[in-house]
Amino acid sequence: MSTGRDETALARGLDELDAIRRRVVNVVGHALRTPLTTMVGMATALRETDDDATRATLVEGLARNAARVERLLDDLLLAAGVGTAMPAGDPRPVPVFETFETEWSALANPTDLRLRGPELTVLARAGAFERIANAVLDNASKYGRGPVVVTASATPRGVHIEVESEGDVPTDEEIENAFELFYRGEHAVMATPGLGIGLPVARELARAEGGEVALERRGTAIVVTVELPA
Repeated sequence: MSTGRDETALARGLDELDAIRRRVVNVVGHALRTPLTTMVGMATALRETDDDATRATLVEGLARNAARVERLLDDLLLAAGVGTAMPAGDPRPVPVFETFETEWSALANPTDLRLRGPELTVLARAGAFERIANAVLDNASKYGRGPVVVTASATPRGVHIEVESEGDVPTDEEIENAFELFYRGEHAVMATPGLGIGLPVARELARAEGGEVALERRGTAIVVTVELPA
């Protein structure tokens, strides 16, 4: 009797594993196709052109798309917990609000960024806090509406940061699975295209620096909290 149940459970587990495998291949394949196709086209045009101005434009485009692919692969490795993709070097002081303003400008978002609290400093390795800020701001701008509010406060253990935006309130299931690699809840799928790696990347980076990232509902607001050493 137990053999039949074991075989059923095994078959179900294999089906779930196959579904995950197909989802990973589908998501990663679609994410890489656009920049790689663009790079192939640019490389072909670069080989055929004799115009210096066109050549310079193509070289700049190739470099930009190569950086995009490199960042995507780094994010995938980070979200999967691959330690070799973590930032290296010693922790250094990084200003909180200055970093959030820089990353917000890089996202070129039409909504407002509002900063509340004192300008504090976190301790993190080069690039780590910048990527955390980029990931949580990108998440807020994609799935929220109106201004994004960043509040910073000092705690006995370091710095507490809240990134708040109004939006469709996620369900309990979406909150529970928000940090699963490639997971995108119904609200996220309906709102905008994406890979489902932003928050997992932010959490892995924060934990590597001795901190944490979490997601919660607060009334009609979606709040991502970041804890890092000061």
